[in-house]
Amino acid sequence: MSIANPEVAETACAPWPELDRRFLQRERRAVPPPFPLEVIPEAWRSWIEGYALASTCIDYVAQALLAAVSAVCGSRMVVDVTPHWREPLVLWQALVGAPSTGKTAALVAGRRLLGSVKAPPDPPVVEEKPPRDGPVLTAWMLDRGLSRWFDDCDWLGAMSRDKEDRPVVVAGWTGDPSHCAKFLEVGKRDARWAKSILGTLQADRLAETLSGVDDGLLSRLLYCWPVPGLDARLDRATGEGETVSRLLQRLVDLPGTICEPATLALEDAAIDRLQALLPPLRAFMREADGAEAAWIGKAAGTIVRLAGLLSLMDWAAGDARVPCTTVDERHVERAHALWRDYYWPHAQAVFGQASPTIAERRVRRVGRWLQRTRPQVVSREDVRREALGDTANAETAESVIERLEQYGVVRLIPTQAARSGGRPRRRWEVNPELWAG
Repeated sequence: MSIANPEVAETACAPWPELDRRFLQRERRAVPPPFPLEVIPEAWRSWIEGYALASTCIDYVAQALLAAVSAVCGSRMVVDVTPHWREPLVLWQALVGAPSTGKTAALVAGRRLLGSVKAPPDPPVVEEKPPRDGPVLTAWMLDRGLSRWFDDCDWLGAMSRDKEDRPVVVAGWTGDPSHCAKFLEVGKRDARWAKSILGTLQADRLAETLSGVDDGLLSRLLYCWPVPGLDARLDRATGEGETVSRLLQRLVDLPGTICEPATLALEDAAIDRLQALLPPLRAFMREADGAEAAWIGKAAGTIVRLAGLLSLMDWAAGDARVPCTTVDERHVERAHALWRDYYWPHAQAVFGQASPTIAERRVRRVGRWLQRTRPQVVSREDVRREALGDTANAETAESVIERLEQYGVVRLIPTQAARSGGRPRRRWEVNPELWAG
């Protein structure tokens, strides 16, 4: 077989990497898996099942329970991973679904659970600047916790639009103490600005909502988009409310405030397990792009947070009188399984509804141009002028080509010196598999 273009002769025999066609068409995953109830300590499960059987699904109620635990722990407890890496037990969660699928019922159940516990007497007054846009359902803001609960309003868009206070918004997730004095009147400069969030999002407006939010905020949310349940039982509408209130009260009574947070240490085996998880997590991030890549980038911290919360829930269900101070290997493993097998598929379902970015649209446009014109070799100028219609500069065209290389669509041909003695010409060979099928 002869080579039609001599420029590709040097690379024609080299095998091509596997062609990834995702850049041509966004793929939507199948229905995400149901919440793995076995991850939650047994003493807490009946509350989830009771509320779910009455009016909503297990997924939403499980998120509300985690939100309640995070509300009383996240602002005042941290997990020490290394001397330079500590994670607050803050969660930002989004319940996604159509209207009347039980999102609000779960949110109210979680807030009611918070209302059943009591903080120590005479806590200091804590005030928070109200959001500029969008109503808030309620907040639990004592020295034992700081959280916000949003129900079907533009809370996510408001957070994204608030450019002036963006560092403070992000600090609510990181627990950065440097922004606390602006918002909390606690009389201490070392107070931590750490805030848990549980909000609802309408599925039919999801693409519109996500298009107005940057990846930095989207990457910090844990998503839950379940299939609504069909069954309902009214004989166990509240589950074991008193039992779970008692468990939550045990967490409220633990040492630690937003000014002086308590510390949980990772046991040696837990550190080893987390260390083993880091390389594959980074590989997953490298293979993804856009919002999903940014979301995976937060995986290690999220797993640490979930492990800390699960450790505290296990402690509360026991009879130990000594406060919980460690996170062991099994909690890291359970948290990783929850992230990998539940939250990741749900995040992919959500990101599959996001409108493509301008960069993604350019990559698809060039890909379809290559399919239509079938060139063996292309240059940067071909991409800029022909494929993109002279609407992009050379740097943008270069970035599009880099993305196409990552997808296995093109590969750089060894440079050849120009006849005039100037800069070597750069050309890219096009994968012929692009035209198959």
